[in-house]
Amino acid sequence: MTSRRDFLKVTGATGTGLILGLYLEAKPRPAAAAKAEFHPNAFLAVRPDGTVRITVPKTEMGQGVRTALPLVVAEEMDLDWSKIEVVTAQPGPDFKSMQTGGSTSVSSTWMPLRKAGAAAREMLKAAAAAKWRIGVDQCRTEKGFVLGTGGKKLGYGDLVEAAAKLPVPKEPILKKTSDFHLLGKRTPRFDGPAIVTGKAVFGLDVRRPGQRFAAMLRCPVPGGQPYSWDAWKAMKVVGVAGVVQVPTGLAVIADSTWAAFKGREALAATTTWEEGAAKNFNSAALEAKMRKALTGLADEVRKEGDAEKALAAAARRIEAEYSFPFQAHATVEPMNATAQVGQDSAEIWTGTQSPNKAQERAAAAIGLKPEQVKVNVALLGGGFGRRLGTDFSTEAAQVAHAAGGRGPVQVVWDREEDFRHDLFHPATLHRMRAGLNATGTLSAWCHRIAGPAVLRSWMGGKKLATQASVEANGALDIPYNIPTLKVDFAEVEAPMPLGWWRGIEIVPNVFARECFLDEVAHALRKDPLQLRLDLLGDRGLVKFGVEGADIRRLKKVLEVAADKAGWGHKHDAGHGLGLACHAYDGRTYAAAVAEVSVEKGQLRIHKVTCAVDCGFVVNPSGLEAQVEGGIAFGLSALFTQITWEKGRTVQTGFEHFPLLRMADMPSIEVHVVPSDEAPSGIGEPPVPLAIPAALNAAFAATGKRIRRLPLGSDSFK
Repeated sequence: MTSRRDFLKVTGATGTGLILGLYLEAKPRPAAAAKAEFHPNAFLAVRPDGTVRITVPKTEMGQGVRTALPLVVAEEMDLDWSKIEVVTAQPGPDFKSMQTGGSTSVSSTWMPLRKAGAAAREMLKAAAAAKWRIGVDQCRTEKGFVLGTGGKKLGYGDLVEAAAKLPVPKEPILKKTSDFHLLGKRTPRFDGPAIVTGKAVFGLDVRRPGQRFAAMLRCPVPGGQPYSWDAWKAMKVVGVAGVVQVPTGLAVIADSTWAAFKGREALAATTTWEEGAAKNFNSAALEAKMRKALTGLADEVRKEGDAEKALAAAARRIEAEYSFPFQAHATVEPMNATAQVGQDSAEIWTGTQSPNKAQERAAAAIGLKPEQVKVNVALLGGGFGRRLGTDFSTEAAQVAHAAGGRGPVQVVWDREEDFRHDLFHPATLHRMRAGLNATGTLSAWCHRIAGPAVLRSWMGGKKLATQASVEANGALDIPYNIPTLKVDFAEVEAPMPLGWWRGIEIVPNVFARECFLDEVAHALRKDPLQLRLDLLGDRGLVKFGVEGADIRRLKKVLEVAADKAGWGHKHDAGHGLGLACHAYDGRTYAAAVAEVSVEKGQLRIHKVTCAVDCGFVVNPSGLEAQVEGGIAFGLSALFTQITWEKGRTVQTGFEHFPLLRMADMPSIEVHVVPSDEAPSGIGEPPVPLAIPAALNAAFAATGKRIRRLPLGSDSFK
């Protein structure tokens, strides 16, 4: 927490209200920096008028953190939800870890924010008790008021001065779950009205005094550089103010986005390129290397018994190859950032999942210290892991710096640039092998993954000791009780920039795992649900690899999803049911059952029934939206891919990257398995289930096994 002396220093400096905060970092702060220890990573401010400002230390990108996290504070403080102001934090000494990803926003802040709200509540009660000269135990709180004996009542705003003089409780008493009146109830999204009325500010909406606009001309091959160009061609376009060179290419600066795009078009006609090492990269050659890597040396990540020996001794062996393509993030709002650079300071406005890294990398790129760069975090029109990267915000800072610091410059990517210069999810091949006993049981399981490593790309080319485990996530943590198994990863390097994608490596790995398990069930003549239940068994907490999982919780969601979907009952002719389940990072348990049909060679997904156990549910409305969005995101990957020819992406727009349309969206049922456990993530866990559930259902409907994505016009021939 902090000392009383430092607490009074800060509250006295504000002079207008009571400010509370909690340090949210996992690692301790240096003992010498007492003031830094005091500054919170998430804080709230109570004003004299009774309104409360809650600062959210995570980025809002549609997942609802600007609703869920304030709800946690508001619950413990007994606030009036209508009198809350929500703001997003800025990176700096008080907010050193604002990274938003991995479905960890609620789980990582759950207890710190509860304690922050509870501490504030107890201090306000103590201030009122002292004023009334009664015991604190004779006070209670309700919707922004402290209530005492004999009808006494004081608003929080009336108590800020007195409460600010009190010490902060180190271990405030937290509410019982049974006493919650906000948490666990359906709450509309805080930003909803502003978004639907157009008042919400996304990165593209940023407008600053004197703002200019820039369009980048980049080499069509990632990593390439301009060799020659004629800037005067662009300067002849009305509205164009100049052309500057930065490490990522040439920036055309103008008084409007349209003028910048037109100037870039003129400049492109005069520009030649040094395309670099990736100029000959193509998908076919990479796939050939990956297929070769399916045998031979690899990094082992999990081994139980001697799977190769068991395979050799099995009465029957089955083998299959599964293929997952490169993917783009394809956010609705393309990359953008606005930057203003002065001699000894800079300011950036952007939608980013990594505000602290955006600050650090922009500062390094323009020769400043991180504390000299202010980052304002706007709402994101889609993140999906793409905005964990900082290339677009760093680029904007470099453009503004190269432009001579004459006012803010907004760099806007168009859709083609967004596709060509994404941080891509890599393609992978999967060699699946299983051994079956004469008794009709599964005796051996081998899963080899071959493909580029996202982690190496993320670490600047370095190979970490954990690389193979990261790339095998979703495969190494297979939850089924199989006597012998082996999981390994064979890296095949590619020259393209890679990045985290919603569901990360778990999506292709679970796709191969859950589809191949259905093949095993078919070979054993067993019901796919029953085989899974048998293999899960009656185990409790099981540790495998780095993570572990409570198998009872996974089994429960599987049973609920199957029951609610009507597994085993008769369905319409030509329809099929398929299922998949997974314990996501050993924290969130989810299962999905898809109902599909294939009409004239086209897959139609009618319904997806999903059951989840993610601990205590902060906001049921938010959870349902996340499950629906996650299923839609996963189903889109049935049809999308990025391929390469001569170092260039073949797909450069939505016409070649067919995301799920509204007319194709299935009915989705979400069933929550109640849990008293602390909240865990829900943004990513449904994503990996969509593909295998749908393809297993397609097999049930047609008898055709799909092992290669994306689906094409001849997939079901």
